[in-house]
Amino acid sequence: MTHYFPVVVERESNGTFSAWVAGLPGVYAAADTMAEAKRGIRGALAAHLAALRAQGHQPRAEADITVLRQDTYLTKRERLRFVSVGALLGHSTSPAKAASSRRNGRAGGGRPPVAVGGR
Repeated sequence: MTHYFPVVVERESNGTFSAWVAGLPGVYAAADTMAEAKRGIRGALAAHLAALRAQGHQPRAEADITVLRQDTYLTKRERLRFVSVGALLGHSTSPAKAASSRRNGRAGGGRPPVAVGGR
């Protein structure tokens, strides 16, 4: 079974990088470069998952990731809208298609999720 864990990596005001796994409190890394932060969060997540498995627990992140998109129209009116992460990856699903997929026994959307970030 494949599990997906949303990871946030951001640049701090002092130029260093912080990374954490959304939905897994205490799993974080800090480093001088983004590459080091990504390596660090991989190691922290791997250690956390190994500890969970050793205790007989199933790994899962309890997070609902939503992206807020800002649109600026020709009238200069700004609007903020929520979009799915799948939409950003080119896997948007219409409500009708998702409902049809659920009726046909698939978990909405049609396309399988795509791993993001990679090595």
